[in-house]
Amino acid sequence: MRGRILGGLAAIAFAMAALPAQAAWHGYVNIEAGFSYNAPGDVKAEKSTYTSTSEGPRSATIFRSVEDDVEYKVTVINFFGRKSDEPSALFQANKKVLTDNEARVEASYGRKMTVDLPNNGGRSMAGIFFNQGYLIEMQVTILPANGDYGSSDMGRFVDSLAFGAGRGETDATDLKLIK
Repeated sequence: MRGRILGGLAAIAFAMAALPAQAAWHGYVNIEAGFSYNAPGDVKAEKSTYTSTSEGPRSATIFRSVEDDVEYKVTVINFFGRKSDEPSALFQANKKVLTDNEARVEASYGRKMTVDLPNNGGRSMAGIFFNQGYLIEMQVTILPANGDYGSSDMGRFVDSLAFGAGRGETDATDLKLIK
């Protein structure tokens, strides 16, 4: 009897070891734009430029991590003095829209969308909000190599967005915008 129990425990331990390792999620905060979020993996920052069709080029910072063929990306765009809400239309361009809903994070309103990418490029979910003069786009893309388009990590990432200086975890990593 004891041998069977030990054999069963060993089989469970072996099966658990064979499962892919899940990356630990960690908190990140950006004080300047006033938001925080959670993501797995190591987040890297890069400078970018966002070209607005109605308002021209805008300075942007992209915070990105990739884990298990899933890309987690936060794009922060300086949109001081904005005149339009075009970004949600740009996210949808040339993609099969699966969902497009109004969304709310605290007092900020925005859009939350899910699209299939062209040429079987995967599935992407985004939440797009304005806060303190910045456009903040939370985007997670499940790449075809992963293929788990029903993953709860999509919503977990996009829905982790919070506004306000005190909302980040106490051990959150402070991310700086690249000027």
